[in-house]
Amino acid sequence: MKAIVIEGFGDPAATIRLKDLAEPPPPGPGEVTVEMLVLNINPSDLLQIQGLYGTARPPMPFIPGGEAVGRIAAVGDGVAGLAAGDIVSPMILNCWIERVNMKAALAMKLPADIDLMQAAMLKGNPATAEALLSDQVALRPGDWLMQNAANSAVGTFLAKLARQRGINTLNVVRRDGAVADVKAAGGTAVLADALDDARAFRKRVQEATGGAPVKLAIDAIGGAATGVMAHALADGGTVVNYGLLSGEQCRIDAQHLIFRRITLKGFWLIHWFQDAGRARVAETYGRIISGMTDGTLTTPVAEVVPMEEATRAMALAGEGGRAGKVLMVTQAGRAAGVRPGAATPG
Repeated sequence: MKAIVIEGFGDPAATIRLKDLAEPPPPGPGEVTVEMLVLNINPSDLLQIQGLYGTARPPMPFIPGGEAVGRIAAVGDGVAGLAAGDIVSPMILNCWIERVNMKAALAMKLPADIDLMQAAMLKGNPATAEALLSDQVALRPGDWLMQNAANSAVGTFLAKLARQRGINTLNVVRRDGAVADVKAAGGTAVLADALDDARAFRKRVQEATGGAPVKLAIDAIGGAATGVMAHALADGGTVVNYGLLSGEQCRIDAQHLIFRRITLKGFWLIHWFQDAGRARVAETYGRIISGMTDGTLTTPVAEVVPMEEATRAMALAGEGGRAGKVLMVTQAGRAAGVRPGAATPG
């Protein structure tokens, strides 16, 4: 079987290797064998391949990939609630492999008719958007939040979820061409190229919101953008950083922290899993699955690339200006009807 392996850190398109590995043994008690169908490529995957993600680097060699959708191929003794043929979301961090054994508790069963491309993006981005919207600052209908990288997968999910709850979003994007897509996703107001000057940005925010206070800022960029967003927040507001797309650490003037009581905090979905509790996690994914099934909570797909062309997929995923996610499809995924090159508006 095939697996994508990294043996040293560096440029993902130059570093990854597609290797033949031995098939997994029959699943043991409490285990299932999952055959991967569609593999998602997230920015965190690219950063991990570069050795820039988290506080500890994985030991080499390493199979990356934090997100995929698969199908149960075999079930071990003592497993209840799962059967061969079930579609599942593997809750593991080594997904870029054709087949793998895992604990049955880590295979989240999905509806049989769920869109496989959307299901491959279920675990990370929509749950991050839900947690950023609901678990950071208490927001009521009519309140405002703002976010940068608003045309990202997390950003579009967040705009959709906020609109469903009557919460206004001020969305910052880097290019004019992304404005219409974010508005279509539910963004209340969208600003392009707005994070260069803190004073100018604050004025544009006040104009867009009619002077209403903005209580929460969601920051995926870091660097100077963090401080610019803090400058436009209401006193006592909160900036939540969940990414460093700029490649720079968050920079924020101490005056915001000391005199304006602005709070800067970080978010990582792994910690949310640990802190939220099983009931909250189950509720969140139940809502996400429902939205994916009825088409109200989906994200665009720019291109689907065969797993055998993983190097090209890495290069595409690292490019800016894409109108959606880059996915990889395995041989089993193609047999299940996912066609390379397919794109959906989301």
